[in-house]
Amino acid sequence: MKKTSRKPVIKTLIKGLFVSAALLGGASQAAADNCYIMVHGHGTQGNVQSGSNQPALDYWNSYNFSQYSGSNFINELLGSSNDNYGVVGYDSTDESGHPYWRDETAGEIARQIAAIKQGNGDGYNHPQANTQCAANDNFWVVSHSQGAQQMMYIAGNALAGSPNYNTAYAASGSVNVDFDGAISGISGIFTMGGAITGTEGADRLCNGNWLDSLINLAFLGKDCNPSVQWLQTNESYAVRNYIGSNLGAPLYVMGGYKSFPGIQGASAALLSGEDDGYINLASQMSCEGSGKRSIESDLNSYKKFFGISYGSPTFRCNNGGKGTPRTYNMASVYTDHDAERNAGISSPSYTSIENGITCGNGRNMAGRIDSCL
Repeated sequence: MKKTSRKPVIKTLIKGLFVSAALLGGASQAAADNCYIMVHGHGTQGNVQSGSNQPALDYWNSYNFSQYSGSNFINELLGSSNDNYGVVGYDSTDESGHPYWRDETAGEIARQIAAIKQGNGDGYNHPQANTQCAANDNFWVVSHSQGAQQMMYIAGNALAGSPNYNTAYAASGSVNVDFDGAISGISGIFTMGGAITGTEGADRLCNGNWLDSLINLAFLGKDCNPSVQWLQTNESYAVRNYIGSNLGAPLYVMGGYKSFPGIQGASAALLSGEDDGYINLASQMSCEGSGKRSIESDLNSYKKFFGISYGSPTFRCNNGGKGTPRTYNMASVYTDHDAERNAGISSPSYTSIENGITCGNGRNMAGRIDSCL
């Protein structure tokens, strides 16, 4: 059963980041609950929903490693509050092969977000009692992995004048989708381990050797299908090139930098710089430049001499140096890509970030959101 204690809408404001009206905490907002709209990542047949078969909901507590058995992201996200959640499900499987700009992905996500905001429920059987969202809730989106790329496309085309304003694409051409209506009223979007500027894993799957393919098989896909192709770090695939100069809602980015447990941790050795076992930290934090850019501790790049770092940092991924508009650093957490989506590491360490948000320090990504709202 869900606990009934309440939290204030916002506990901590750090360096003026959470400055939207929803975070300033007016009287009307204090009376409302938060509604977290959950957007999963790659490899899930989230369009299937029949009885107890709920892949999109299960995504947030399933696990690849036995160490994370029993962990549940949504339970930690809700914490001891009266907050609610809604689950979005779309087909992100290799078999479908839909890139982030398709109607079956971005379009479907936007339509489901709009429906959840109406307060009619998400159609899923929540194991937590009385947690369906109401129309007067404060709405936040929580996305993982490819879900971050999806949300960047939607929010970046929710304002008039954006290059794909209210437009997704299907096999037969363009489709009108109300991105504007879906994002309107969203207080903010949290991204975790997001492939915002692609992943070197996709580069290797599409253009790598046999060893790359073996490692990728378990975590990204079986082949370079169109959905994986559009996860590459090549600039021609970057979502920032298909959105406008602003976002319909602010993005608060969180990145992981721990390798996978056991033998599968070898995947990190094939990636540049820090990573969460599958996605480079530069991409997760939406840093300008290549998604596989090597950014060292504290999100700084240093000059090197025979592999030894020296001198002052030559690059900072601070809030002014983002590759995408209206994105803000929230946290860089010592957790891997699998644990990000199921809260499998309960109290990870972290790296301080310039302009970062300190509420929730020492907690996993679900716990950080819970602590900061």
